[in-house]
Amino acid sequence: MSNALSVAATAAVLQQMLQGGFAALKLDDVLGANAVPVTCIPPERIASDSGSSQLNIFLYNQTRNPGWANLDLPSRDGRGERIANPALALDLHFLLSAYGVADFHAEIMLGAAMQILHDTPALGRAAIRDALKPAANKPNLPQELELAGLADQLEQLRITPLNHTTDEISRIWAALQTPARPSAAYLVSVVLMQSPQSVRRPLPVLARNLYVVPLRAPRLDRVESSAGAAAPIVPSGTVRIGGVNLAAPSLSLLLNGQEFAGGVQSLGADELAFGFLLPDPPNPPAIPDMLRAGVCTVQLIHPQWMGQPPQVHGGQESNLAAFVLNPEASFAVQPGATSTVVDGVTYRSGTIKIGCVPRIGSRQRVRLLLNEKSPPPNRPARAYSFAAREGNGIVAPAESTADVTVDYRNVAQGSYLARVQVDAGTSPLVLGPDGRFSGPEVLP
Repeated sequence: MSNALSVAATAAVLQQMLQGGFAALKLDDVLGANAVPVTCIPPERIASDSGSSQLNIFLYNQTRNPGWANLDLPSRDGRGERIANPALALDLHFLLSAYGVADFHAEIMLGAAMQILHDTPALGRAAIRDALKPAANKPNLPQELELAGLADQLEQLRITPLNHTTDEISRIWAALQTPARPSAAYLVSVVLMQSPQSVRRPLPVLARNLYVVPLRAPRLDRVESSAGAAAPIVPSGTVRIGGVNLAAPSLSLLLNGQEFAGGVQSLGADELAFGFLLPDPPNPPAIPDMLRAGVCTVQLIHPQWMGQPPQVHGGQESNLAAFVLNPEASFAVQPGATSTVVDGVTYRSGTIKIGCVPRIGSRQRVRLLLNEKSPPPNRPARAYSFAAREGNGIVAPAESTADVTVDYRNVAQGSYLARVQVDAGTSPLVLGPDGRFSGPEVLP
């Protein structure tokens, strides 16, 4: 493969090939000039009152070669490490323009150039090396182009004339914003540029093993609390998963994409139970800091162990199931509340501190829900909801908190059942002996 200098090197090869072809045809004798220069500069830099004739090569477009576009893709593995340096395959579009100072000079130069390119439809490796080799008669050729590697790339350069219509040619010259000159367009294909960056290469295979595994992928059908299908899923409880082909010699349980196999409590062919408390020796089991209330996803994977020594190489994955993790909360009315009496009713304003498990993230939506406990039969029960402060009161660099403070305003004095809503999860209420909700209770 060649490097980033190959585009300029291709233009230099064309320039030297045409310059040598003009000398072989003795074009200077025909035009009555010492030497006909072949330049490679933008057309607007060529003076209209130049005293000598010249042929100019201009790269007016470059396109991706479709045949090589997906070579060595993907270039990175799942860990983001570079495993290949894909080649940038380009087709170069050149415009040959003839600038004559006398009658027929432009036509003679353009005809000679087209004949030279017609006789050389492909550029050999030796011709490319000779064209890019520095010499005294090549004063405008940068020495660095010899290091472009153009002669060593996998595919040779092919020169193809482009049959542009009059409309296409007029659009090209209009874009150049210079007077049109006798010209011909050519396509040079394909230039392969490749980065020399280091890539990760695996070791060669020492031995090959054949493994036969039945196609029995696990399937998750339902996710519910072990206390019952109607019971809320809470951090202190356990979750029961029903499905098919759940049991395996080894398994990986992913909760929100994080490994949670340490929380598995029982495993059967069609049922699995896990808890949210993970072992944390020498400390007691704890809920991971990454766990958040709201919608969670769970997935079961049966890893496939292969190789010597055995290592995990993928495995059979179940479908992705979702459930709502409801927070567990405690509520404490903070001192300093104020009172206002309106029409004989006392309204209170203050703050309530909420302790929440699991921890609350700074981007989660948190609301305090208050419902009047044991309202009189002659009116509906009062109900209020209040949002937590901006960012849930979390100050960077912290990203989560176990306690959040919520301000309440103009709440009629009385006894209220308190809940906290964190995203889609809501803390459960406690049932009393009479079958009615009895707590948690706050007195604003």
